[in-house]
Amino acid sequence: MSLKKREKTYKWEFANIGGASRVKITKGEDIAHLNELDPKMWTVLSCPITGLEIDEKSLKYMDCDSDGKLRINDVVTVSQWITSVLKNNNLLLKGEDSIDIEEINTENETGKKLYNSAKEILHNLGKEGTRISLADTADITAIFSKTRFNGDGIITEASSDNADDKAAIAAAVTHVGGVTDRSGVVGIGAEQIESFYKNLADYVAWCEAA
Repeated sequence: MSLKKREKTYKWEFANIGGASRVKITKGEDIAHLNELDPKMWTVLSCPITGLEIDEKSLKYMDCDSDGKLRINDVVTVSQWITSVLKNNNLLLKGEDSIDIEEINTENETGKKLYNSAKEILHNLGKEGTRISLADTADITAIFSKTRFNGDGIITEASSDNADDKAAIAAAVTHVGGVTDRSGVVGIGAEQIESFYKNLADYVAWCEAA
């Protein structure tokens, strides 16, 4: 993979470490301009996404081409994304596991989607305030436990206010089995619906034949 073109316009600060000049990352703008840093100035050009002290799940997200390694382009791509969705890039250097969603930059489409998603998660979790943490985003079941529609293709009794619909869904779960919705509740998907109504049609046909 070819490296992204870098414009050398940003003024970097350097430190001498072990007899070699190394770039100092001391502020958020340094991260925002990583795409301009000459590859020769990177201490490491690639590393595996496993066996490091950094959370492996985070490293997998950063591995943009899913080749099992983090390379310069992966780090640059992530740095460009994350600095585009924050109002204050210096927050990245604090190392905190939570952020006030009001710090998300909603002036671009990506930031707007991230803000709305974070706001919806806090609402679904019943949390007050505007601060969201990694722990808040980790429990998918808790996030969707109070939602009627969550995009997973599974409907539960809570998906409808109609008593007949609720009864039909409950009957389908009882007779053909159900699948667990993101909310943690058992519901039915397309396969169960088709099977249930086929069984009903077969039963009606059997009764009429008799």
